[in-house]
Amino acid sequence: MKNRLPSLSFLTFLIFPITGDAEQFQTASHPQLVRKFFGEQDGLPTEPVRAIAVTNRGNVFAATADQPWRLDGDRWMIQLGPTRVTALSASAGEREALAGSADGVWVLAHGRWQKDEGSPAGVLAFAGEPGDVSWALAPSGVWRHTDRWQLVHALHPRKMSHPASLLPLGPDDVWVACDTGLFGLMGKRKYWLEMETGPGRLHTTDVRALAKLDNDHHLIATDQGLVITNGTNGWQTITGQDGLPILELKSATVASNGTVWLGSDQGLIRWHSGRFTYLAGKRWLPNDRVSALATAPDGSVWVGTENGVAHIYERRLTLAEKAAIYQRDLESRDRRHGFVTVMHLREPGVLAGATQEISDNDGLWTSLYIAAQSFRFAVQQDAKARAQASRSMAALLRLESITGIPGFPARAIVHVDEPAFAAQSIGANSEWHPSTIEKGWYWKGDTSSDELDGHYFAWYVFNELAADEKEKLQVRATCKRVTDHILDHGYYLVDHDGKPTTWAVWAPEKLNDDPKWWQGRGLNSLEILSHLKVAHHIVGDPRYEQAYHDLIRKHRYALNALHAKTTVGHDDQLMFLAFYPLLILERDPGLRNIYLTSIRRAWNMERIEANPLWNLIYGAGTGEPCDVEAAVQSLREIPLDLITWKVQNSHRADLRFDPDLEARGIKQLREPLPFTERAIHKWDGNPFVLDSGNNLGEGDPTIWLLPYWLGRHHRLIE
Repeated sequence: MKNRLPSLSFLTFLIFPITGDAEQFQTASHPQLVRKFFGEQDGLPTEPVRAIAVTNRGNVFAATADQPWRLDGDRWMIQLGPTRVTALSASAGEREALAGSADGVWVLAHGRWQKDEGSPAGVLAFAGEPGDVSWALAPSGVWRHTDRWQLVHALHPRKMSHPASLLPLGPDDVWVACDTGLFGLMGKRKYWLEMETGPGRLHTTDVRALAKLDNDHHLIATDQGLVITNGTNGWQTITGQDGLPILELKSATVASNGTVWLGSDQGLIRWHSGRFTYLAGKRWLPNDRVSALATAPDGSVWVGTENGVAHIYERRLTLAEKAAIYQRDLESRDRRHGFVTVMHLREPGVLAGATQEISDNDGLWTSLYIAAQSFRFAVQQDAKARAQASRSMAALLRLESITGIPGFPARAIVHVDEPAFAAQSIGANSEWHPSTIEKGWYWKGDTSSDELDGHYFAWYVFNELAADEKEKLQVRATCKRVTDHILDHGYYLVDHDGKPTTWAVWAPEKLNDDPKWWQGRGLNSLEILSHLKVAHHIVGDPRYEQAYHDLIRKHRYALNALHAKTTVGHDDQLMFLAFYPLLILERDPGLRNIYLTSIRRAWNMERIEANPLWNLIYGAGTGEPCDVEAAVQSLREIPLDLITWKVQNSHRADLRFDPDLEARGIKQLREPLPFTERAIHKWDGNPFVLDSGNNLGEGDPTIWLLPYWLGRHHRLIE
């Protein structure tokens, strides 16, 4: 269907979700970037990894201060043979690997290490060329091996300081990188020519690493960026303006699929399909000081660091397979009393023994989970999805019944026997109160509009898609009590002390007449209109329809809602959750025109975020194109590992900042970083921050599951 017509019944909409001009996006499979760490627990010593190599047969070797180690399954085994290894390299043919040692070059052949007679000692770096020809850079000079090692040329004793890398350019020609410049072995009589620096040439003399990009281009990693050259008259420097996150590079390697990997003391950089990706912090590396790089035949990379090895590779997944992984992980955690929120970790990154938080918004976060499982049930008709939605809906309804105040839901609940009870601030001035309904339980008050947004959203979606008849009656009764409470108290949510809560305020005298509420006027007007529309749909009480129209006619709430999003003081999550049922339920063309104008205005301000939930709610509610491709890309990018790893980006060279905020001394990004480069956060978090995360939490997979299943239900994505 291309147009949403007022004559269509709501039932028809549920059976045939309207997606306007936006066609269903075919997602197929995608490469998911993942990593695996190896350290002391896997057999490696607690020493910096000096070198690493992956052979054509897939064998992985790493060198620390003493000997090389070979990965055998998931364990590292010491290799007898070379000692004091200074360099490693994969080779070809029967010579599977090379190891530079204090006493010469050792070769791995037929499963055994043997020393090459007449080979250079203390090799600093290896390189190869077609035909099983090996090169070595040693303090004594540049060496080449065909059937034996031969010295090609000694290094210049004064000019070539700290040689680090070499790149063969032909049978007798080679480049050597030094911290004093780039030197080429040239000419008929062979001499070291120092490459010129200056405009259109090398921009620095501190050259760290060399790599062959393709048959015509070479890479030069320097202390001030990356240089691409054809080796003669073409030199292009890549810096932060071109997207390179870190300029001071230490190593470089190119995978068989063309992916470039760059190492630094501040993490790893991936250059793939024209895009730089910054991989740093514990999400990606055991330590940000990258000391060695090696690519594998499958295109993955092995990264040596100061305290361990990381294997970073792509795992092909469909979004459906990714959803199943998140669902499995979500249900494997200990979810207290049916509520679903983030997990607290005892140690950084350690999931064993994790405990679920008791938050100020247990109702909101659990509501999003209920909606996600309801959409999932509508798509798959999976009994487990319905059971999971039902379990958490019972927990959500309990938030209202346990307070003993008809229509007043708690923020959270806790039992006195729970370990978490002792961590709560319970006292005379606390928001925690003993329940008069359930002995031994406490509930938290000062419930906010955030909570109510979640409750009405979950009631609506669950009631329409997953509830049985008994559950519909339970939802109906709770929805009626809460809505009656709000109306009976003049559009306030009133706490146990008889006073309105801090943020659950929808009264006209506040929103329209109190200057303190100007920032929340549009959003709160939108919220209460949405809540009343949901309540009338679920309960059927004409009182709610009358209140809805009174707020529109007498108090201009529909006009207020035109500016549901303000430039400051807004909460996008609350806004989109309120828009969703309102746009589906409101059939009046005039009012829909107002609401559609409002959400279009808000979404256009938000499009830069590529938030999958905002985009897909916009598409589901309007029937218009909703950047579904950007939403799917975000779903693809979000890591499988939802630990809130600490992320540092403020030191990067490639970032652009909001000029208005920067003028006030605030560093905030002009556009969000990819999800691979920022900390895991809920959808109410700020995606424009530079540094965040703490290594001690695990995000709730609902952030991914809700937009995915909503998009599937509305046929926006395959």
